[in-house]
Amino acid sequence: MEERTFEKPIGAATENQRLKVLYVAGSGRSGSTVLGQILDQLDGFFLVGELRYIWDRGLIENRLCSCGVTFKECPVWGRILSHAFGGSGGIDAQEMLGLRERGPRFRHMVLAPTRKSVRARVAQMGEYGQALEKIYRAAQSVGQSRVIVDTSKSPTHAQVLQSVPSIDLYVLHLVRDPRAVAYSWAFRSKPKMAGWDLNDLMISHGTVESSLIWLGGNFTIERFWGGNPERYMLLRYEDFVQDPLGSVNNILRFMGEEAELPFVNEREVSLAVSHTFSGNPDRFHSGTVSIEPDEGWKREMGGGRQASVTAITWPGSLRYGYPLRAQRNGPRTEGW
Repeated sequence: MEERTFEKPIGAATENQRLKVLYVAGSGRSGSTVLGQILDQLDGFFLVGELRYIWDRGLIENRLCSCGVTFKECPVWGRILSHAFGGSGGIDAQEMLGLRERGPRFRHMVLAPTRKSVRARVAQMGEYGQALEKIYRAAQSVGQSRVIVDTSKSPTHAQVLQSVPSIDLYVLHLVRDPRAVAYSWAFRSKPKMAGWDLNDLMISHGTVESSLIWLGGNFTIERFWGGNPERYMLLRYEDFVQDPLGSVNNILRFMGEEAELPFVNEREVSLAVSHTFSGNPDRFHSGTVSIEPDEGWKREMGGGRQASVTAITWPGSLRYGYPLRAQRNGPRTEGW
């Protein structure tokens, strides 16, 4: 498998520059993994994956990096941590977790009466923002990049980044049909690879929980960032998989960037090995990958389950252009 190389030496030229961060926000199971991988191939872009979880899933649990070795064995993350903190031992991951827990929770942002109340929660996080800034700046230097791509998706993490003065935050709001999301959340595991343990299995949510997360999360993201078209872009998963090349071009225009695209043709893309330590197991894929709609839920998901999701999420479904009637695509083979 081809691996992205970083041939230029780490330099100090970025120390006083602004940090341009493209933040992929939205519900889990919405296609951010492959989108992030594609963006990682662009010259000047560097994917850090779900950086919100670097303290627990990276430094403490030492999960597998998508390059095939554990987080602490990954040479790229080793260089980033060395540049940021003098090495993995230069930062107390447990302390950072404690500071993260002081910040806004999902429910705070969904129910927050004012932006001021959310900023007050962020202010309680102490040096957490500065620690994140060091990681992003180190990633920018190690990857010799102009744009850092973070696919953490959580609006709470985006709010923390918004508070860091040196970060220019661009929010890419990725939305997928809530029934497809609920169907995907119903299953915990995916095929394993050598070296996996139980921590690498994807968690699951029930229909009601995943639907409420989808509705509250998407409305919260739009509420906090949707009013600024220069820093907010909405992208539906369904539109992305129908026209991946055009979608990536639109993202480049949104960012004010230019780059050669890694597409072999309109639907196939060449992916080098990336370096992400958390998320969908599809992050381990590299080589030539075909971007195709994942519509198994239309075949496998019963009308009753679809109706349950729609009953909860219908305001968002209407908002983002999803039909309320049940969807069908071929005969069902299971009884979910």
